[in-house]
Amino acid sequence: MKDKYLNKYRIASTRLKNWDYGGNGAYFITIGTKNRVHYFGEIADGEMGLSEIGNR
Repeated sequence: MKDKYLNKYRIASTRLKNWDYGGNGAYFITIGTKNRVHYFGEIADGEMGLSEIGNR
């Protein structure tokens, strides 16, 4: 894969080297959307207000 993007867009992994990510656990994920559209809801006054899609 290094040659696919000529190593241009690769960043160092932020994963812990000795952690089994295949096991059960709580994980935080970030999803970036085109034009930063808030598909799942918005945060107002420190509370997450879910959209219809976010409630599914």
